[in-house]
Amino acid sequence: MISTLFKSLRNRLSIARLRGWAAWWSIANPEPVASESALRLLILPSDPWTLIGAKGDEAMMMAVTSQLREKHPRLTVGVVTATPQAQKAAEGLGMIAVPAWSSHFAQDYACMRRFRPNRVAIVGADVMDGYYSPVLTAKLLVLADVMARRGVRAMILGFSFNAQPSGLLKAVFNRLSPEVAVNVRDKVSLERLRSFCRTPATLVADAAFMLEPAEPTPDIAAVHAWASSRRAAGDRVLGFNIHPMLVRSSNADDIAALVRAAVDALRTVMARRAVSVLLISHDYRGAQSDDACLEPLHRALADELGPRLMYCTRKFSAAELKAIAGEMDAVVTGRMHLAIATLGMGKPVAALTYQDKFHGLFEHFDYPEKYLLAPAALADGESLVRMMCELIDELPALTARVAERLPAVIDASRRNVDTLLQGAQ
Repeated sequence: MISTLFKSLRNRLSIARLRGWAAWWSIANPEPVASESALRLLILPSDPWTLIGAKGDEAMMMAVTSQLREKHPRLTVGVVTATPQAQKAAEGLGMIAVPAWSSHFAQDYACMRRFRPNRVAIVGADVMDGYYSPVLTAKLLVLADVMARRGVRAMILGFSFNAQPSGLLKAVFNRLSPEVAVNVRDKVSLERLRSFCRTPATLVADAAFMLEPAEPTPDIAAVHAWASSRRAAGDRVLGFNIHPMLVRSSNADDIAALVRAAVDALRTVMARRAVSVLLISHDYRGAQSDDACLEPLHRALADELGPRLMYCTRKFSAAELKAIAGEMDAVVTGRMHLAIATLGMGKPVAALTYQDKFHGLFEHFDYPEKYLLAPAALADGESLVRMMCELIDELPALTARVAERLPAVIDASRRNVDTLLQGAQ
């Protein structure tokens, strides 16, 4: 079966990096799975190169490990890394770095086995449809498959699935072991996955809803003080986030145009409504980081808006960002996990969509889709202005809606860890 799976993968994915995977089914029998009384969790991240550059990935990893550790204080957590930067980040999260991500599949797998996991969790996030790389997705799925077939309890944390998944992955999904628990984080994505392949899957909510916000720090306290002073001045307080990935394969001109549209929209909204704005970065990965848009946006408006505009440039943890989101009255964001952090704190959102992946999140809350705006609509600045003004005007009703739905969403989020807890003593 394993040989058949790889041959299908090799035939369907004619990518040079997969050539070194040919020996993976002939790996010698591994060591016995570690005792169920001592949980050893190995995390396979969607970004083994920076690990925490995307704060959503960090939020999911920390939420799951925290939930497991509550029930199993002796939990040992390892995470697969590809770079020294990721290894350092793993140590900062209190995890054991397992440097096992290269083009040599058998070597990587052997390294993972030496960690002796009895639980494996893949951070599905938004990579399981192959949008970014079908090679990455295929390798994650194959690793989950071989682990599950050799006695390790394996699962994929709730992920989204876009409307145009890579057809190269169909055969891999269809041959995935039924012992791999596949969790999908919204109904829209679940329907898409079911129409794409035969793999059984379970509906959950995103694991990051389980993340607890950080305790107050000086930076969080500074945001709290600023927000309190702006409310005392009569303003509502909004978080705002845009990023280069709102335009696929964006170049410098695309980013500049995106920033100009946001500058014009914020200037208009803040003239029409009593509102102050905090610029929130939620991704710190080089040229694609949110700061590539937020820094020039701040530079363009800082003198004009004075104390009504705040921009924190420090790199925050996922838990700190959740606490900061909770200081807002609402957040307008292009990042899925900043929206999740905000909703998880009981606050409304409006979203600049990409990969058509926000619709399922909104469905969890029965939230109005008029608060979804495609990036292309930013060229018509009035669309963003209108959405933000309606968000401000309808804050009480939207806040009540989020509060009503949030407990059920958190319960659905906790289903992510059910598979990992099965059989544990």
